[in-house]
Amino acid sequence: MRWVEDRLRELADTDDQYRKFNARVVATADPATMLGVRVPRLRRLAREVSRSDGRIAFLAELPHHWYEEYLVHAFVLNETREVAQATRLLDALLPFVDNWCVCDALNPRAFHDGQAMGGRTAEALVPLAKRWMASDHTYTRRFGISILMRDLLGDDFDPTQLRQAIAADNGEHYVRMMIAWYLAEALVSHRDDALAAIALPELDPQLRRMAIRKGIESLRVPAETKDTLRRLRG
Repeated sequence: MRWVEDRLRELADTDDQYRKFNARVVATADPATMLGVRVPRLRRLAREVSRSDGRIAFLAELPHHWYEEYLVHAFVLNETREVAQATRLLDALLPFVDNWCVCDALNPRAFHDGQAMGGRTAEALVPLAKRWMASDHTYTRRFGISILMRDLLGDDFDPTQLRQAIAADNGEHYVRMMIAWYLAEALVSHRDDALAAIALPELDPQLRRMAIRKGIESLRVPAETKDTLRRLRG
């Protein structure tokens, strides 16, 4: 919508340094689509959009032109409280996502609400994660893995989920980075299962090294576990 674009231009940094920095960090997004708006300002704009009469129209307006429009879209979508609606909105948006930053910004409130899930979080989310992890689109697949990490490492964890994530490996860097991140996070709360997954013979050696590095770099992984990871690294 035009008013959103106008607001983005108003909120952009007056110099070009942040836009250039962001272009380097995000890497896969087209720098020509970046205006250079900082995330806190985008979150404030998302609240404006959410409260406006144009919320539904904005979420339906795909594809967007600006990188920052996609981030605002993600933040507005995240406020969705119904699983079915969040799923429909995600299915519409994900094919247009072309970078890790927008992908990782997606974190719908509905997926954390036990009441919205009817008390059956795993039953609701595992099939969705599997479907998204089977996508040929890099960032849809990455998002599916993120569901296992963000929403299912607590009481709804099952060791088979680690193998599901590993099976999503298609050799693409941004997919592997999410799998490695997930395995490293699993080390915190499910140490033995995560170590067993990292040691699986069928795990690609590069992915194993990535997961080990993430685990060793993590401030949340205990020193004893890091020693085990170093031995696995060889």
